[in-house]
Amino acid sequence: MDRDISLDAIKLVACIFVCTLHTIGMFMSESSDFHLSYLLFYMSGIAVPLFFMVNGFLLAPKDGGMKYYYRKIFNIVKIVCVFTFIFDIPKLVRGDISILMPFKQACSSLFFQGGVFPVFWFLGSLIFIYALMPFLKKYIISIRTRLYGLLLFLSVLQFIIYTCDIYTNYVYSFIFENVYIPQSFRLYSHLMYFLLGVCLRLYLTDNNMLKNVIGGKAVLCYIIYILCAALICYLLYRNVGAIEYFQNSIICVLASLSFFLSLRSIVFSGYIGRTIVNLSSCSILVYTIHYPILSLLYMKTDLFVHTDFSFLAWAGLLLLWFFSKQSKIGS
Repeated sequence: MDRDISLDAIKLVACIFVCTLHTIGMFMSESSDFHLSYLLFYMSGIAVPLFFMVNGFLLAPKDGGMKYYYRKIFNIVKIVCVFTFIFDIPKLVRGDISILMPFKQACSSLFFQGGVFPVFWFLGSLIFIYALMPFLKKYIISIRTRLYGLLLFLSVLQFIIYTCDIYTNYVYSFIFENVYIPQSFRLYSHLMYFLLGVCLRLYLTDNNMLKNVIGGKAVLCYIIYILCAALICYLLYRNVGAIEYFQNSIICVLASLSFFLSLRSIVFSGYIGRTIVNLSSCSILVYTIHYPILSLLYMKTDLFVHTDFSFLAWAGLLLLWFFSKQSKIGS
């Protein structure tokens, strides 16, 4: 089976968007004025939905039983523990922390968006989804009407939570989800996007109407999404870093769907295709290490205070890893 390079392209874009969100988010916390970077920030708001949709799309035809998903959960825990342990080696050598501390930090990163790598909450949410997959495969995904019904239920639940977010922030100056629901546990949103990817793979990939109506109007949908996200988040949330809660909105769902279908319709080949595959292969590494690196830059420099173009910091990480891969291929 030929590699689907369009999925690599989606993962690469999602990785860039995540790095952009974190970089510009750090910069915007230093300024109360509206900058051009805000639009770049909101443009990147579909990053996490794209990641979950790609995972759902890839796992839809898999049927390895419970052992398959338990193995994937074990691999996630192993990766998180290894990265956290490596990061804590200097402290372990100095005796500043106990040998159990890296494992506690790994658990905090996975489920409570803490520790050294708070971006690992995404993998924590995937653990919950993988644990549910045997049940979903047997009773939900195999029956189209049940899958559509669960998607509808999760969409309604998203809308309710989204309304609570706006109401509590507007009236009480806090965001409902931010106070009561850790990121890894927002399965009403993450599972919805994951199942949307499953649905696209199993039932909607060949739907010409869907491609023409949504995929063909991707640019228009995307522009509408950016403008609405900027307006609603800036006026109602009073917090430019609230884009993650806007992912519950129907606007973000439509934008993610149109963007996904748009890239799926492009045929990547030749040098461009190989470049996308090489860059995409390092996306998980960049996703993992970019946050501590950006946090260090934020603390040690004034990069994020004086420039609207601080989002370019992610490019250095991508290019460094890409050229190291290219040198290995050429040798």
